[in-house]
Amino acid sequence: MLLSIFPTKIKKIENFLDQNYINDIILKIKSLPHKNHDAIMGNATSSHFQCSNFLKETDLEKKINEEIAKYCALCGYLNNKIAFCWANIQKKDSFLTMHDHGSTPIAGALFLKTDKDSSKLCFENPNPYSKMMSYNVVNKDLNTICFEVQIGDLFLFPGWLTHGSNYEYNKSDERIVLSFNCKYIGE
Repeated sequence: MLLSIFPTKIKKIENFLDQNYINDIILKIKSLPHKNHDAIMGNATSSHFQCSNFLKETDLEKKINEEIAKYCALCGYLNNKIAFCWANIQKKDSFLTMHDHGSTPIAGALFLKTDKDSSKLCFENPNPYSKMMSYNVVNKDLNTICFEVQIGDLFLFPGWLTHGSNYEYNKSDERIVLSFNCKYIGE
């Protein structure tokens, strides 16, 4: 018998938004003040420093919170909603460092502008001893799993899970991601 215990569930929703919706949110994001951020290296900026929820009481917040509720039910978590959000705008030759969101129960990333040259979204194996193991698998890194990202992809994952671009440089002219942290909202 093979048992899968303590799984780390990541939910990917493809084509979460249509292009018109995406264009509107990109305009909103570009109107926000942006600065450099320690988690992004190179030619990139973020609105993270504002620590606000610029989606508050919008249709998009409601739509994302509905997916968060489904993710919570799937994982057996208490209900969470977006607490605050920010946008990262990366230019060519920037990268997102491997990082986590600390004690945030659920984090998310919505990819608004990407192309074939955009850096991937990567997750590290949370088992601290996995890097000490020898694997009998050819050309497969079992310690980091990376996903090609497409416009409209929404990822939901535990906030403690280390993620980033695995030090892969973004080669697209512009990569825009809406990210958010959630909090428990009670019943």
